[in-house]
Amino acid sequence: ITGGAGTYVDAVAKEGIDTFITGEGQHHTFTMAEELGVNLIYAGHYATETFGVTSLANHLAKKYKLKKQFIDHPTGL
Repeated sequence: ITGGAGTYVDAVAKEGIDTFITGEGQHHTFTMAEELGVNLIYAGHYATETFGVTSLANHLAKKYKLKKQFIDHPTGL
């Protein structure tokens, strides 16, 4: 789940998911994930959202023969 979805750790555990990748989350969700047996990866808010935007841009550019430009400006989050 992109962005800051760390609060969904309990929900993914109930679904039997063993690895959860999201942008960011609160500190207590790390402990919760550990207790629930869920591998938790906080990959950064920016990094988990930009791949979707760039994929969509590539798709639309190819489909409609458009020029595209993605300005990569990491925020550190």
